[in-house]
Amino acid sequence: MNKSQAALEFLATYAWAFIVILITIGALYYFGIFDFAKYLPQKCIFPSQFRCLDFSLVSAPAKDVRLKLINNIGEDIRVTALQITDDSAPPISCTPNASFTWQYSKEKDIVFRNCNSGVYIRGEVVELKVSMSYYAVNTPSQPLHVINGKINGRVT
Repeated sequence: MNKSQAALEFLATYAWAFIVILITIGALYYFGIFDFAKYLPQKCIFPSQFRCLDFSLVSAPAKDVRLKLINNIGEDIRVTALQITDDSAPPISCTPNASFTWQYSKEKDIVFRNCNSGVYIRGEVVELKVSMSYYAVNTPSQPLHVINGKINGRVT
């Protein structure tokens, strides 16, 4: 056996071993062993004007997203619109609270009801984007402001 044939057999043997390792890693990833999203912390992030105290992502009996926020703006506001979405196709669709007045430094429970579409499935980790439009009640011109928040959590 000459040197070139030995080198080729050596490379072929290790190429097969490398392919087997890649297939094994692919199978482990496919079955969720390498799903690192389940190890990430759950969090609720909003700008400093609204502090997020708590949240829950409920799948049964009703599919709801619940938030508990505090108004830190420094004055009373009127929330005119709430919207929640995600990056899935089709995106999540929920029914938000109607418009409401919110006093300064008070907690408010915001509930998005009947969430469907998206990947809102029990046990899944979701990233939701919340958008809220509001204006200050005591400001004469009442300009509309929009803030965006984000929720990362597991649907229970």
